[in-house]
Amino acid sequence: MNENQDSTKIRRVLMTASDKTGLAELGQAFAKAGAEIVATGKTATILKEAGLKVTPIEEVTGSPEAFQGRMKTLSFQVCSGILYRRGDTHDEKDLAALKIQPIDAVVVNFYPFEKAVQKPGIERAALIDEVDIGGPTLVRAAAKNAPDVLVLTDPSQYPAVIQNLKESGRVSKKIAMAAAEEAWEKILGYDAAIARVLGSRRTRSLRYGENPHQKGLLEFNPGGPIAWEEKLTSTELSYNNILDLSSAYALASDLKKTFPNHTGVVIVKHNNACGVAWVPKSEKVNDPKQSPGALQKLALLRAWDGDPISAFGGVLVFTDPLEQEAKNWLSEKFVELVAAPDLTREGLQAILTKRKNLKAVCIREFGHVPAESMVVVPGGRLFQSSDEVPGEEPIRSVTKREFTREKWDLGRFGIAISKSLKSNALALVREIPESEGLQGGFQLVGTGQGQPNRVEALERLAIPRAQGVLRASSGRLGDCILVSDAFFPFRDTVDVAYQAGIRFIIQPGGSMKDQDSIQACDEHEMAMAFTGYRHFKH
Repeated sequence: MNENQDSTKIRRVLMTASDKTGLAELGQAFAKAGAEIVATGKTATILKEAGLKVTPIEEVTGSPEAFQGRMKTLSFQVCSGILYRRGDTHDEKDLAALKIQPIDAVVVNFYPFEKAVQKPGIERAALIDEVDIGGPTLVRAAAKNAPDVLVLTDPSQYPAVIQNLKESGRVSKKIAMAAAEEAWEKILGYDAAIARVLGSRRTRSLRYGENPHQKGLLEFNPGGPIAWEEKLTSTELSYNNILDLSSAYALASDLKKTFPNHTGVVIVKHNNACGVAWVPKSEKVNDPKQSPGALQKLALLRAWDGDPISAFGGVLVFTDPLEQEAKNWLSEKFVELVAAPDLTREGLQAILTKRKNLKAVCIREFGHVPAESMVVVPGGRLFQSSDEVPGEEPIRSVTKREFTREKWDLGRFGIAISKSLKSNALALVREIPESEGLQGGFQLVGTGQGQPNRVEALERLAIPRAQGVLRASSGRLGDCILVSDAFFPFRDTVDVAYQAGIRFIIQPGGSMKDQDSIQACDEHEMAMAFTGYRHFKH
């Protein structure tokens, strides 16, 4: 293959860079390879001081630099010289007719907007002047026409180009394509930085990130489902508060969708649900035991009882506006953060008189869980859609002893909770006893999460926690449902559950040894159902 097909001859290069690092060396390499150098303002000065002949940008555009530098490179002549299709008969004809000179390389780095943002007390007018217009335009045009046009956006790219020019007087198209790919990322990052500060999105600096030595920043949309922009108390939200609240909000949204006529409370600690209770609303609003305030307090008490040690200092999300009964009870407890609909500074005074460091957030609407998530990994990013099951999650009995319809709602309650826990995850849930004065309420009584060993998660965490809760209310593990986020690869989990007194299990199914678990349940006269959906959360 002809070497010239794999590389590009640079006849003319446009250089306009805010970062002057390595510019002189790069300019010298282009000049020795026979390229004409066109440059703007201070860039031209640096190159001239290095002994290079430079064509001022004004001679190409036919217009002077104007408006204190806001207009320099943007012109028909410059953009045409970059964008015309090399070797295309029609474009080459236009180029000749219009007497436009080609520009085969563009060396640009943008105004330092991101650095300007960090200057203490900088005003909007000063920030606006750091928004680059011409630079991104030139970079887009050059990247669009790669590899026929070389676009360099960072001094780290210069050495490879200089080496190419020294060896052959040309630049390889492989290098040009790689540089164009970097250019698109550079534009994306630059525009995103501007949007964060000047767009409809807003940012909020946090005292620190997950740990004190880490930096933290919240980016949010004003008017969104969670009112991040409203400051209801004097104490600032932390990075971990925001994570915990987001997890509690997602679980509450799941459960509200499944049980819309209930009032509920979710308590999260270290990004895991530790207390959840859902209580059916009543039409007997004049009955003191069935009033919205009484039912909300009952949900709060049962959620707190699910793990009172972990609930201490936890994040609480209420699905309904805070009633006075709940406010009075919370004023005697140490909680980190409270979130609920219609929450106001005035409405929190009953709690704040005793809990001055309480944090609070208003929830405008449930159900707005992000459609996708992103995690940064070394050298890349992972994207995935949210863990949403289409329609109602199915529950299919697979054992001789069947799941009754009465257990299905409790099962769905447990599935939502196990889905919110870190894997490996197990949740033990029960119906709130009728002695509480209602039918149809649900309570989380035990969890085992974040363990590499599922049997240990059940035997050492979920079961002991549940036994403690049930002992206080004369409850039995035999009335609970054990819900797993993933299938059982062996029957050992079933056997441990049986020994503890558990008689109902829900799991996704899908293991090559499903039949072993089914057989174990049949031997123990236990009921097990499969959902067909795994819910790992790493």
